Amino acid sequence: MNVKSFNSFFRRPELKTFAIAVVSLCTIFLLAAFVTNRSDGELISKRANIAVRAIGHDLLLRSGDSTSIIRPVIEKPNHVFLLEFENEFVFQPDTLVAIAQRILDKTGLSRYTVTVHECDRPEIVYGFEINPPINSIMSCRGRIQPKACYTIEIAFADFPDAPVLNSQRAMMISGILSLLAIVLISRNLGSKKSKPVVEQNASIQNGNNSILTIGRFVFDINHQSLRMGEETISLTDKECSILMLLNKNIGQLTLREELIQEVWTDEGVITGRSLDMFISKLRKKLSTDPDLRITNVHGKGYRLEIVNDAIA
Repeated sequence: MNVKSFNSFFRRPELKTFAIAVVSLCTIFLLAAFVTNRSDGELISKRANIAVRAIGHDLLLRSGDSTSIIRPVIEKPNHVFLLEFENEFVFQPDTLVAIAQRILDKTGLSRYTVTVHECDRPEIVYGFEINPPINSIMSCRGRIQPKACYTIEIAFADFPDAPVLNSQRAMMISGILSLLAIVLISRNLGSKKSKPVVEQNASIQNGNNSILTIGRFVFDINHQSLRMGEETISLTDKECSILMLLNKNIGQLTLREELIQEVWTDEGVITGRSLDMFISKLRKKLSTDPDLRITNVHGKGYRLEIVNDAIA
């Protein structure tokens, strides 16, 4: 193709419009990367700070302390967050593991190490590591830690470096768009545009999500049981499934239709009385925790609530 024919080819309206769009998109991506570098990093740091503080709040509640002050979280180098408390307290390792997993799973930071220290002492009195998909490391589970002054450090292994990630992502997208424009023009594809394939994985690899905290209970989904201290309460298949759905929407209404469909989906016809019967049995098993209750919203469904659950 000579210069004249190339120029006439490039002057085609649809190709000129496409080229302008590519240049505009590249510019927008590059500008967005540099503008959002700082704000993205601060947002992730604040999200982690709030999550660490929420862990301290829930841990004190489970130990029976709803009044003492949780001191401001200290962010140390290398993405380590330090949590300090006003008073001494007792804690159970299983409870700390369950609380940390439940809260940190919501932040998108899936790899971290939690260590507990006595105040002003460097020795680790308890700790665990969450590192999916590699097996996580947990120690001393089931052993209640005595009343003492504790500090908790949470170190994030996958804390992203936002400026680098954003710049690289923007340059990669800009390069792909530019390459696509060259291919389309050189091959005279006209309006038939190729689309870059972006492989997405909607499944986020998390740590072990089979252990949750509900009120003062440790809910072990795999073993279908509730634990509070030394007491273990067994659950049936349906009780476990119902409790999982209620806990998923804790504080919010779960419709009767949703419960029936999810729990009895493969068993044909089911009456509302069967659901009410299992709810009644589940209420009795949860009654050990006076702050935990299942409320009936007449004709609509049920709501799992934690009474007097305050935010620090």
